Amino acid sequence: MPQTGSGAAEQQVAAYFAAQGSGILQLSLSEIALNCGVSEPTVVRWCRHAGYTGLKDYKIALARQAPAAEPIAEADSHSEIKRKVFAGCLDSVQTSLRTLDDEALTRAVGLLASARNIDVYATGGSAPIASYLRHQLLKLGIRANIWSDRSSMMLSQSGLSPQDAVLAISCTGATASVADALAAARGHGAATLCITNSADSAVAQSADVVLVTAGGSFLGSNAYARLAQMAVVDTLFACLTVRQ
Repeated sequence: MPQTGSGAAEQQVAAYFAAQGSGILQLSLSEIALNCGVSEPTVVRWCRHAGYTGLKDYKIALARQAPAAEPIAEADSHSEIKRKVFAGCLDSVQTSLRTLDDEALTRAVGLLASARNIDVYATGGSAPIASYLRHQLLKLGIRANIWSDRSSMMLSQSGLSPQDAVLAISCTGATASVADALAAARGHGAATLCITNSADSAVAQSADVVLVTAGGSFLGSNAYARLAQMAVVDTLFACLTVRQ
């Protein structure tokens, strides 16, 4: 990762980042600042000078330096396919463990716990994840609905208020119907959240809280990323269960 920076304080931050390597992924902004003996704004400023929007953006880029999932070849034996698929699954979940920001997770749990009603937006392969999320929320007595097409997403917003939460699920974060609907929900005052692989996507831009996952391609689909999304859903469920 870059070690750019100006001034003694930022050089100190650069040296600390270089020494910690991937260990930075486990540290919060306040911990890094304390360990460097500098202010939190200095850490953020160094990240920006290094070409990132902030510490979260740096962490996401660092976590994604892991090798891409191995492609499955026609000549592979069943044993080799098994190894590659399981390796891809494990890599997706382990990388997502690092990209999922603790502060964002805490904010998400708070918003979901206090919401009068939760609407979930998802299309295509993300719809089954949305269904599983609704199932988990209902077990906790939390009202939740799923909307999986543009028309129903927009029609459902007539009763939205600041007491409600809307969570969008999209691997790429580029699904126009989901991004537009989430932006509209925010316009109605609802708290907006998303689970996505892309922190700078259109969907993420309309979310108050972004839960970032990772996962390579599996035979042309986002199956590995879906596993990470399931893990995020179960994490939210567990946190909400403990909170109750």
